[in-house]
Amino acid sequence: MSYIQINLGGKERGLKFNQMSVITMTKYLDFENIPATYGYAIVYAGLVANCYVKREEPDFTFEQICDLVDEMSLDDITKVRDCFEATQVFKSLLPKEEEVMTKKKPKSSKEKV
Repeated sequence: MSYIQINLGGKERGLKFNQMSVITMTKYLDFENIPATYGYAIVYAGLVANCYVKREEPDFTFEQICDLVDEMSLDDITKVRDCFEATQVFKSLLPKEEEVMTKKKPKSSKEKV
């Protein structure tokens, strides 16, 4: 499933997770502080991608969405995250299992060369 509806600021809104959402998310995600910015970026990206697919103009700003995300319950944020992480577009971003399994651990700085 790549779509979820949530209540933001008293209004039901759809979030669509597709390639557009990934593109948007990378623009708004602070890669030096991912845990703190992930919620803002994922909700905003899902909203933007939903508007894009429906050919609607967004009636919100990133700043407004950040304020609304701060008011969301942990349960709703978890539902949004789970929806995104269940999509094929998210899974395609992850390294293949065989790549993870065959990677060698880096030598520790204490090992002699």
